Amino acid sequence: MSWRRFFPLVGALLLLLSGCRVDVYIDVTADDAGAGTISVTVDIDAEAATLVPGLAEDLRLDDLIASGWTVEGPTQVNSGGLRVVLRYPFESPAEATDALSQISGPNGPLLNPALKRTVDGRTVNTTLDTTLQFIGGVEAFSDAELSNLIGTTPWRSTAEKLGVDPNTSFSLTLSANLPGDIKKSTGTVADGGVIWNAPTDGSPQTVVLGTADTKVDGSVWKTIANIVGALLGIWLISMGVLIVIVLLARRRKRPTTREPRPMRTKPRATPDA
Repeated sequence: MSWRRFFPLVGALLLLLSGCRVDVYIDVTADDAGAGTISVTVDIDAEAATLVPGLAEDLRLDDLIASGWTVEGPTQVNSGGLRVVLRYPFESPAEATDALSQISGPNGPLLNPALKRTVDGRTVNTTLDTTLQFIGGVEAFSDAELSNLIGTTPWRSTAEKLGVDPNTSFSLTLSANLPGDIKKSTGTVADGGVIWNAPTDGSPQTVVLGTADTKVDGSVWKTIANIVGALLGIWLISMGVLIVIVLLARRRKRPTTREPRPMRTKPRATPDA
């Protein structure tokens, strides 16, 4: 199953199962070297798993595995629900951008994703830009293959007949954790990064995140600082010792001054009378 088939399956669940709940979490984590991990966690509630017992077997993800994704699950969570976790380790921002593009179809949810990294002197700037949007709202979950499976009834009329509001049955959350201090953001800062929630009514959510990380090699700089500090200390001590030696040497060489002795005056001989 590709991502372009996965999201239509989500739409089928939402419309055919009145009480179904599907939550998707996309996380992008990058380090200061431009490497990191993209993870996608899909939680399907117990009712969907019960009403469609073969759902776990239908999640064939061989093509994603062939593309470099690792898969955990489906595993049972939340009292009978299913969870699938997919991860993609990347070595560069360009590779991450390609992987993010694999997540989305032509109608969303990630439009024109781009992870970029630039270096300006000692500062590493990292940015994530995309648009969270399901173009056409619930219709974004449909494709030709799915229409052949469920008939020609449009999504909207099917939802109305079933009394289902897909907007309240599905959520998609994007989170990003980039290195350094946040310089610009359109999301909400939370533990572990910045988050955005995708609107399900077709409206766009602009995703902008920029961080700056001042790169000073702490280990090297600390070593240099320690060496310089030690040399400076030795120099100061040496100078102090040298000054003391010079002062002592000067004192030893200084001639001893004696007070002049008073001259004795010889008595004048008096002539004989």
